[in-house]
Amino acid sequence: MKYIRNTILSLSFLAMFSSCEKDLEPYDSPICRLNFIYLDYTGNPMTSDRVNDATRHSSYSFIMASVTANEELKSDTVWFDVSTMGFLSDIDRPIRLEQVTTGDNDAIPGVHYVAFDDPSFISKCFVPANQNQTRVPVVVLRDASLQDNDVNLTFRLSENEYFKSGYDGLTERTLQITDRLSMPSNWPVSIFGTYGQKKHELMIEWTNQAWDESYIREILNGDTGYISYLQEFFRQKLEEENAARIEAGLGKYTEANGTEVSF
Repeated sequence: MKYIRNTILSLSFLAMFSSCEKDLEPYDSPICRLNFIYLDYTGNPMTSDRVNDATRHSSYSFIMASVTANEELKSDTVWFDVSTMGFLSDIDRPIRLEQVTTGDNDAIPGVHYVAFDDPSFISKCFVPANQNQTRVPVVVLRDASLQDNDVNLTFRLSENEYFKSGYDGLTERTLQITDRLSMPSNWPVSIFGTYGQKKHELMIEWTNQAWDESYIREILNGDTGYISYLQEFFRQKLEEENAARIEAGLGKYTEANGTEVSF
């Protein structure tokens, strides 16, 4: 009887499975969507439930970029990863970006960045044929005003004839543009302490590295022994520099608010 009962149960599950299988329809929606790809501080893609305003925010500093490039940049391109949802296409598909006005030191097109409707920008903003991932450019411009005030460029993936909007919360980015030092979004407080512009300036000067988001991500993904070395290097270097400054009657390094620089 046990064998018969188990057989009946097995047949019942098989029938249920077959019924479910018949209910499945092939994916045939013509709608394609776009989402930004958001990375955590180690460079790994984040799921939508982990994305927040902080992860949507990134920064670009002409000062830091010029250190990396070893030249005085007048313009530069910041790239943002984008992925598609839906079928691939055998043609290049244009992507449309749109600025979102926030009232919070909004970047001015043609002054702080190349406008999203500029032909030179449009020609670079597309998903290549037979691909489901690409990078979209934001061309930033080194206007003199950036030496005194940072600006914010909030922008989103806008609908066009090829793409609809993707998941809520995954279609918008904010880029802070400056010609001053600014805190990278992945600044490792647990390693180098609270961020400060003077501290950042000294780190750049002492290592000849930009210490921007990209370089910090590289450090965090590297050897933990090297991180420990950097911690000790900065502590010792600061101690030596401060001793020399005190002897010269200059006082220790401080931030603009008078707080002593420390690592």
